[in-house]
Amino acid sequence: AKFTTHDDFDVTIIWQNIDSRSNFMMFRKESKGPIERILIDFGAVLKSGVFDQIVSVNASKHFFSVTVATEKNKEDGVMDQISMVK
Repeated sequence: AKFTTHDDFDVTIIWQNIDSRSNFMMFRKESKGPIERILIDFGAVLKSGVFDQIVSVNASKHFFSVTVATEKNKEDGVMDQISMVK
């Protein structure tokens, strides 16, 4: 699918991990969106199996937030996967 990015605002993307065994706690970035493309990218991350549990997902035109639980560390592919969400 072809999506048109936003020129007038960014979409804030926030990832949070509630598992204290991991060195991955939080990551924030900005995206040109649109949220529909971000959700498709998120689906690919889910398929990777890098997260043990998805606790919550919140999405709007300007904001995308995911709370996860995983004991995997940044070096275990977590950062590689979440950086795929653009």
